[in-house]
Amino acid sequence: MKKVKSFLKLFQPRRPHFPDQSPNEDSLPYKIGSNIMIKEYNKFLERKESSGYKYQRENNGDVFIVDMSDPEHGRTVSLLQRYFNTPNNNINVDPLIDVGTDEFHFSPSGTGELIAPDVSVYPNMNHVQQPRIPYPGPPPGDKNCQLWMNQVYVRYVLGIKFHRKRNTRNDQGQYHRSMTAKLWQQGIVNPREWEFGTHQRGNNIPIACNAPGLPLFRIDIPVAQVFWDPPIPAVARYTPRVPPPLANALVNFSIDLYSIQQLVLRMQNNL
Repeated sequence: MKKVKSFLKLFQPRRPHFPDQSPNEDSLPYKIGSNIMIKEYNKFLERKESSGYKYQRENNGDVFIVDMSDPEHGRTVSLLQRYFNTPNNNINVDPLIDVGTDEFHFSPSGTGELIAPDVSVYPNMNHVQQPRIPYPGPPPGDKNCQLWMNQVYVRYVLGIKFHRKRNTRNDQGQYHRSMTAKLWQQGIVNPREWEFGTHQRGNNIPIACNAPGLPLFRIDIPVAQVFWDPPIPAVARYTPRVPPPLANALVNFSIDLYSIQQLVLRMQNNL
């Protein structure tokens, strides 16, 4: 009987195992599985067994908790949503620009692993310009569209990282902290990068992100890019057109990194 049980155990799929006691930020990355197949990893994510965490699967099948929800994370996501909602001019029902959260996509690595962005911005399909060349339509913007990062329909990807807070404080009694933002643009190999914390990474050199509205610490993303819907083949000429109700609205989504910096500094002192 023991041999039969052992034999059956070999064929049971490996699954990530969330610890009985939730890890804290100081213990991240926290390993929760080994030799996990992509199929089982995706099932684990879709079951939402432990929401509020970000996971990463390595090539060898090891799975780690790499980030976790906290007030500074949640407030930053909420602020980004407001930035992306600004052109909608307070239209709450059937807006021209939809701003979603935590929706699964396949990883741009092409391995078939699921990832979930904190914020996703896409057009109301009723207002997308019809292609000049008829075709079945754009690939879906959800997890049914593999290699989504390689699709021309994904125009920009924004990543923001908060590094560990320092032991030193500024004149306002806030802990110093390094923060990084990267913006990937379709068709451009290298992303743009900003350091917008109080100090540079790895040293105590101050950063000049010390007031609102500074051009060097503002991320501008053209609103028109939300409505990019090129015909196939993608190389055909196409000019994204902003729907008339938004024609007089903002040209860009403008994200003030100083506002994010200050929000994080305030929230981390309340933890």
